[in-house]
Amino acid sequence: MQQNTLSSTLSFSSGDGGGGDGGAQDLEVAGRLVDKHLSYDSSFPSLVDRLRVSPQSCATVSGLSESDYPNSGDLRSARHLHTTRKVPLPSELMHHFQHMQCNCMMGLFPEINRAWLTIDNDIYVWLYEDGSDLAYFDGLHETILSVGLVKPKAGVFKPYIEHLLCLTTTSEIVLLGVSFSQTADGEGNSGMHLLPEPLFSVPTDGSYVLTIKGTSNGRIFMGAKDGCLYELVYQAEDGWFSRKCQKVNHSKSAISYILPFLAFSEDDPINQIEIDDSRHILYTLSDKGTVTVYDLENDGKGMCRVISVTHNTVMNAALQVAKTVDKANFKGVVSLCPVSASESPHIHLVVVTGTGVRLYYTTTPLNGGHSQRPSQLTLLHVRLPPGFAANATVYRPTKVHKALYSHGTGVLCSNESNEVDTVWTMSSEQYPYHHTLAESQSTLAVDGYVWALADVTPRLWCANLNPPTVQGTRPPLLVTQHQHAPRQLVLLSANGAHILTFQRPVDQLRHLLEEAGGAEAPLVKEFFNAMTPAQACATALIIATDPNTHNAQAAEWATRALFLYGTNITPSPTASFPPQTPANYNFNPSQMSTPLPGQAISPGVGQDAQFSPLHNALYLYLARVLRSAWCMPIVKEVQVDGKPVLVGVMVSEEVGFLAGHVELLSKFLATNQGAATPLQPLNITGGSVGRNLGEGPERASLLALRSLLSQALEVLRLLTLLTTHGITQVTSALHKDLREQLRAMTLRDLVLTGREVCRGLIMALLDRYHGDNASSDAVSERLREICPSLYRVEDAKLAKANEIILAAKANPNKAEKEKGFKEAVALCKQIGQHVNVGGICSQLASGGAYEGVVDLCLSVAGQRDPTGLALHYYKNNEPPEDHQGYIAFTARMECYRLVMDQLNQLVGTGAAPPTSPSVPTRPGPPTPPPPTIPSTDATQYANQMMNLAVSSGDELAHVTLFQWLVDTSRTDRLLALNSPYLEAFLTRSNGQAPLNHLLWRYYERNRDYYKAAKTLLMLAEQIGDTPVSVRVEYLSRALMCLSSCEMNTASNYSDFMLHLEEKKEVAKVQLLVLDALQSKGAGADVINQLNSALLTLTVLYEKFAEPWALWECKLAIVHCAGHSEPQLVQSIWTKLIDSELEATSGMPVETRVDSLSSKIKALARLYSGNPSYFLLEHIIKHCEIRSVQLKAETSWVATTLQGCGIPINKLINIYHKLYHSGESVWEVERSPHHLLAVLAHLITMLIQTSASLHPQQKRAVREQCLDYIAEYLTDLSASADVSAGVIAAHLKSCQAKLERFT
Repeated sequence: MQQNTLSSTLSFSSGDGGGGDGGAQDLEVAGRLVDKHLSYDSSFPSLVDRLRVSPQSCATVSGLSESDYPNSGDLRSARHLHTTRKVPLPSELMHHFQHMQCNCMMGLFPEINRAWLTIDNDIYVWLYEDGSDLAYFDGLHETILSVGLVKPKAGVFKPYIEHLLCLTTTSEIVLLGVSFSQTADGEGNSGMHLLPEPLFSVPTDGSYVLTIKGTSNGRIFMGAKDGCLYELVYQAEDGWFSRKCQKVNHSKSAISYILPFLAFSEDDPINQIEIDDSRHILYTLSDKGTVTVYDLENDGKGMCRVISVTHNTVMNAALQVAKTVDKANFKGVVSLCPVSASESPHIHLVVVTGTGVRLYYTTTPLNGGHSQRPSQLTLLHVRLPPGFAANATVYRPTKVHKALYSHGTGVLCSNESNEVDTVWTMSSEQYPYHHTLAESQSTLAVDGYVWALADVTPRLWCANLNPPTVQGTRPPLLVTQHQHAPRQLVLLSANGAHILTFQRPVDQLRHLLEEAGGAEAPLVKEFFNAMTPAQACATALIIATDPNTHNAQAAEWATRALFLYGTNITPSPTASFPPQTPANYNFNPSQMSTPLPGQAISPGVGQDAQFSPLHNALYLYLARVLRSAWCMPIVKEVQVDGKPVLVGVMVSEEVGFLAGHVELLSKFLATNQGAATPLQPLNITGGSVGRNLGEGPERASLLALRSLLSQALEVLRLLTLLTTHGITQVTSALHKDLREQLRAMTLRDLVLTGREVCRGLIMALLDRYHGDNASSDAVSERLREICPSLYRVEDAKLAKANEIILAAKANPNKAEKEKGFKEAVALCKQIGQHVNVGGICSQLASGGAYEGVVDLCLSVAGQRDPTGLALHYYKNNEPPEDHQGYIAFTARMECYRLVMDQLNQLVGTGAAPPTSPSVPTRPGPPTPPPPTIPSTDATQYANQMMNLAVSSGDELAHVTLFQWLVDTSRTDRLLALNSPYLEAFLTRSNGQAPLNHLLWRYYERNRDYYKAAKTLLMLAEQIGDTPVSVRVEYLSRALMCLSSCEMNTASNYSDFMLHLEEKKEVAKVQLLVLDALQSKGAGADVINQLNSALLTLTVLYEKFAEPWALWECKLAIVHCAGHSEPQLVQSIWTKLIDSELEATSGMPVETRVDSLSSKIKALARLYSGNPSYFLLEHIIKHCEIRSVQLKAETSWVATTLQGCGIPINKLINIYHKLYHSGESVWEVERSPHHLLAVLAHLITMLIQTSASLHPQQKRAVREQCLDYIAEYLTDLSASADVSAGVIAAHLKSCQAKLERFT
């Protein structure tokens, strides 16, 4: 059954709804510019590049140059960090401190946005953002030594246990379940609950645990005072050799208890454990500064100690690199900071010393692959803190006791006084494109000693819109600031939580605009110069397009700044710190990050002289907005219930996020650019703001950008609507080819070249409403509103036509049904260039409107080729150089093929063979067979379609129907068609053999017998693999046709008939040769050669009969050729008789004689009427000689010849002549009277048959025989041979009988 789908009626061909070729070209130009800016954003140097580290070089050092910290000492530019608020400790905790006896600790759980505090054996947890939601646990009896919050292993606990709180005392390790009153919303603001009863509790066995860390897959590691690394292993049930929960020592093996020198650990307490979940590597830091590396293996489930590096080794390696730096700067390792793979594939660990020096390490060789497992701990770079430059105006950090490094931002907490901690921040996010590591830095005083610090930047719901680069690293903040939340840091001290926020470049610019009260301030101008105008303009666009009314003033100032500093094409002044962009937009050094895949960047498209910074910023900002999805597939294929389905890569909120930003940029461009005026700040009042933007090539580029924005916005709005209504269900209704095309499409493809795919999705979306029997008016109106260029007037007509077809199919009234189908066909014929004829035809055929199928297909074929190029192409034998003709021909054939497909279905329905029984695919009642058309109706429909096609004047439609009938072996139906183009079709060669096997039947059917005979002769003479027997049949039919001609007495007819008869005779000889060779087992090549064509008698004789000793065939050849040379014929007969006897050698004599007798009789029937080829005397003589030699029965030769119709008296005369010849052969064969014995037998036979003779003949025969007998008796009387007496007695008996004749 056909599906009732609109998507099946959509055209897959290119439409004209996008502005034609010019609009497509504008989109392509703008798309290439977006590609180019995406490539530019992906060409930032990697961390290894900026550290100037390579596999061939030694470790490097930085921090000694002024350019390493460009804003050092500049308070105006040091605004990337500021305190947002300070949250004191919950007041409920204060009175608990007076009861403290042994120990107090504080820390952070950034995973759930909470801080914790232990007082002796109690623990308290609260929200550090506002001090609320205080939870506590007081179920322990000993002082808490360490605390850790970890994720549980999958499948071990109930789903409501979202985290595990691990507490250790001097005697036990306890696991508590952590749940929330509602599903965590991503910000950790739901109510937290600690389960009152521990999930697991195991003894410490005397090990004092100092630090706890968990992995992302639920493993729990603990560092102890004895220097050992432990793991708390837990599972759902006890195993054969394991308990539900146990403590495993990874520093000492079982044998180390017997052989202590094998132990890896010593009494050097482990103070810190850090885990790199991106690489599954674990690091530990001991109290003495030893760094140990453990490999958790690729799946994160293994454990292998790799290497330990002592503090002295760390310090000496750093001194070898920074030889001019005092050794004291490398004493004391205070923190380990893993570097995730998303920041650098090569840098794995940052080690921070007590003076703030950062040491960058790797655990694998740089020249190895990213999949290598850790095997070393090698120093790559030494980064000195601020204050080491020769002209540094700031002091250096000292007494660092806490440190943090996260994605380019470093934080140092130094306790330079007992009451205040100084927090140093260093960030490279301000300079992502600098060729060396440049960092902005600032300091901040924090009340009290910092107990803990953590990066708590919120993870946005649209985090998927910030995919990594090709190297697997995150792009710079400058690229993603429009969607990335400001980085946040929490410092926890005894005075409470200090929540710090790092300013993004856009935050800095907004702060400068608000502080200066306008765009003309020197600080704003310096910002644009420092970042370079293009980058600053891209940043200002975020503010200028902000729809929040509270930021309207800042948006106006940002727009003014765009036209003040972004329209003049002048070299940027030298900034006091490194530039933000490479030397040009094609910046792509060998060590840089790879550009986006699949993007061919044209060198002629870039930041050329004729383009202003604002122009480039508009494209750059659009590229950054679309970056996440531009080169990503729209859908992906997944398996649901064993079937592949397509699901959206992005959810509707994410697509809506992109659409919102594109719409804001589009509105900004439309607001500041009239339809015919260059880009200028139409919504800004005041004096001149620089030159107008959009002159010359730049104007064309901006117009292309507007087209791209419009198209992208429509596509994104459409995707938003599709994801809202279920893209899986919508795509399942698409045509298979369209679905495969969509599966391979990126957003770029869909925007630039995917108009027809979008229309297919629109029609499939409308199908959902038809399937639910709901009106499509509302969704159609919505589609016209959000994507008017994708959902065109033609598409609306298609929808209307589909509704009419659906209504007609459901209408039981036959007349109204046919009227509806005709109306739908007429509507579709109006927009034939925009419909998928196949889909419409399927719908019409499912309703039985087969005449409508033919009508529509022929109409659309004519619309696709209005000038008749296809017919010209066809009649000129389809020349390959005629490209336009080929396109037109192909377009027409697509329409005709649809008619043929429907005919195939109808013919298949009319003659469907019975299906064989098979095993059901699933249990239950049998599946009912699909409804089919009765065979009589199917045949009637097929005839109607063929008659309608033949009644048209479309010659190519006729030809296509002819070819279908030929391909389906319906030649009788073909020849019955009354078409003026049939003869031309049958006679057309086009590099192939004409259809002569049908052409002669066509001529015969139309009583043109002469042409039929000519055609049959061509068939008989054609070179190929036609069997000789078929060629003979063709010649016979040709003779029959020629004999049926009315003017068969004309000379040309008689000559032609004579020619045919001669051809037939030769062909029969060739058939005889073929049969003979097949009986001799000739090879296939010989047989094929005989079947390849009609051969001449000379060829048959010389190439086949002679080499293969085909004596019978030779006789036939000389007979057919009329060559009656006696010696040749005698020779042939001799060889023929001998070969026949030789073929039966080894058999009894009687059998051999019978075989030869049969052969002579067969040949006599052919040649006995012509004595020149049936040499009777020679045959008798040679056969009698061979008979004597074989000692065969005496009279078999005479009997055989008599059976051939030779008269007895004639045989007597021949034998008498042979006897009188006196040849010595009989003496040689020792049978001198053999011929007389045969003559006696013949005379006896003559006497026995004499009754049939006339009296006069009888008397003549009597006299002749008596004379012969008298002569024979005389000869016998003189012979002494034993047989002479027997023969003489026989002859005397015959003599007596003859004498009694009357």
